[in-house]
Amino acid sequence: MRKKSHVRAHAHSNQTTSHYRKRFGQVFLRDSLVAEQIVRRAQLAPGDTVLEIGPGKGALTGTLAERASTLYALEIEALFVQTLQQRFADRPHVHLIQADARRYDYAQLPHPLVVVANLPYSTATHILRHLLTYRQRLSRMVVMVQKEVAERFTAATGSKSYSGLSVFFQYHTAIEHCFDVPPQAFSPNPAVDSTVLHVEPFITPPWRSSDEHFLFQLVKCAFAHRRKTLRKNLLAVAQWQLSETDLAAIWAQLSFTSTTRPQELHPAQFVTLAEAVKPLLPHGAPH
Repeated sequence: MRKKSHVRAHAHSNQTTSHYRKRFGQVFLRDSLVAEQIVRRAQLAPGDTVLEIGPGKGALTGTLAERASTLYALEIEALFVQTLQQRFADRPHVHLIQADARRYDYAQLPHPLVVVANLPYSTATHILRHLLTYRQRLSRMVVMVQKEVAERFTAATGSKSYSGLSVFFQYHTAIEHCFDVPPQAFSPNPAVDSTVLHVEPFITPPWRSSDEHFLFQLVKCAFAHRRKTLRKNLLAVAQWQLSETDLAAIWAQLSFTSTTRPQELHPAQFVTLAEAVKPLLPHGAPH
């Protein structure tokens, strides 16, 4: 009977793991050397409070537990939380929290926080966007994401990968490529490489916008059609009611040309453009 019970539990664990992978695009780190490299990049100091997101089976958690003064591990799946609670029961400085990282109120945790995480592929961007709404509480982040996504975060102005996502992350953070991780470091092996990034949120962005909501709405509209010029993309936003005359004046002021495309603008130029466009919008126009 005991053997059958173990088989059922093991089958349930496998089903939960499979469901978790499909739901969140998560792969589990199994290479202890990669875990060590990630933690080393975090440069943890005595007294640092660490937040791990998506510990899963705990490959990174074990290394962090050895280095962090206090460790909070945020996990959405109850089975993994229970397993890790048992594993770290004798470590009072390790705190397991069952929650969705995309919606969690990080103001509940002490700060400043050092975030160290192997983020699920399909939700990494969502999680990081949410975390950055708490950027005043974050010291730095060392996170692993899909390589293609990392390239978009760090893309240089004018490059093929440069996008609205690049503008968002480079406006809010100083972001640096650390190293790439091959599929063999994970279970199961993903079809793509991963990348570890060092992300340091700006307390105050170096190019301060007076209306960040409008800034990123403009960025979204600007990149709506990459092959079209920036001017055509902005003129296509019907509710803004911008005219050729309006934009001609701004283009002259900012030294843009008629063929300027959104991927040619540095985040600082998007801030300047948004500050120039906003006063031209009709009163009450949605943005």
